Amino acid sequence: MSKHGARWIARIAALAALLLTSALVAPVEACGCGGYVPHGGDAYVSQEQALLRWDGQTEDILMSLGVLGSSQDAAVILPVPAQATVKLGQAAIWDQLDELTRPVIVTKKRLAFPFPFMGGAAAAPGAAAPVTVLSRQTLGPFDVSNLAATDASALADWLNQNGYQLSPGLAQALQPYVAEGWFYVAVRLSPGSGTTLSGALDPLQVTFASTSLVYPMRASANARGPETVTVYVLANHRVQKTQNFGSTHTGFADWVDPAAAAAGTPLASFVDRRLFLTKFVDQVDPAQVNDDFHFTIASSDEAAHDVIVDYEDDYSWFYLLCGGLCLVVVLGVAGVTALVLRRGRQRPGGLAA
Repeated sequence: MSKHGARWIARIAALAALLLTSALVAPVEACGCGGYVPHGGDAYVSQEQALLRWDGQTEDILMSLGVLGSSQDAAVILPVPAQATVKLGQAAIWDQLDELTRPVIVTKKRLAFPFPFMGGAAAAPGAAAPVTVLSRQTLGPFDVSNLAATDASALADWLNQNGYQLSPGLAQALQPYVAEGWFYVAVRLSPGSGTTLSGALDPLQVTFASTSLVYPMRASANARGPETVTVYVLANHRVQKTQNFGSTHTGFADWVDPAAAAAGTPLASFVDRRLFLTKFVDQVDPAQVNDDFHFTIASSDEAAHDVIVDYEDDYSWFYLLCGGLCLVVVLGVAGVTALVLRRGRQRPGGLAA
C-alpha cells in the first residue's frame, strides 16, 4: 500500500469516527448565547459561534447558531449587562475567522518502511414596572425586543405570554441576571409564511456598554448533553478566561492588523485597528455551568498557534540498510568462495596442472 493510500484510509476512518460520535451526542436545548426555544417543530442547536470585540468601554457580541431539524419559529434570550442595540451581521465572517486562525502546518520527516507489513508510525437597574419593553425592531427574520426587568417571575411571565414558552430551567437561569440588574435581548425568529427555520441562521450583532468582558453562559446549564462553543475575542491585548465549564483550548492568539481583513469584508468593521485576537474552543459540560464566561487581560501578549504536523516518510535509511546488507552478503559469499578455492588448491591430490 502506498503512503498516500494509507493516509486516505486514516482520514476516512477519522471522519467516520467523528460522524459516529456526532450521531451519539444528545441534542441541546440551550446554548451559551442564550436559550434557544423552537416552536412548531423538532429542532435544536448543533453549532454555536461568537465573536466578541471589547475596547474597555463597549462590547460587541456577534453570535450565530446552526440549527438541525426545523420549526415554524423559535426564540433566543440573550442577557446583557446594559441596554443594547442590535443589528444583522454577515455569516461570511466565520469563514474569514476560520481562515485567519487556521493551524500552522509543519512538515517533518520520519523514518518509515516502504511495506505496510513491516510497521511504521500511524498516521468559546430596573424600571418602575416589573418588565419594560425598551425597544422593538424587525431585522430580517428576527423580531427583536430589548427588555428591562426587576422581577424574575414577571420576566418569565412576560416571555411566556409573548410566545417564548420558556422551560422551567431556562426561567431559573435568568434569575441571577435580574438580581444583577441586567437587560435582555429577546429574539423571535420567524421565516415567514410557508417556510421553516433550519440550517445556519443569520448572525446578530449586539452592542452594549460594559467595563468588563463577558459572554452569557448560564443557559447552557439546561443542555441535555455536552456542547462545543467557539468564542473569538478581539481586544487591546490577549485575554484569558477566568473559569471553564469542562475542557477549553486556546486555538489561536496573535495580533491582527486591518490589512488582514480586506476592505469591504465582514471582518473589516471589527478590525479597524491593530487588535489582539484570541480563539477559545470549549467542550461545555452542562452540569458544571453556574456562571458566565468572564475574561481578563492576560499577563502577556504571547502568541500561540495550533500546529498540524504533516509527516513525510523517509525511506532513505531503509534503502541504505538494504544496500549495506547486500554488500555484506556479497562480501560474505565472495569470502566463502575464496576460502573454498584456497582450500581446494591446498588439498592433497588436487587437480594437477
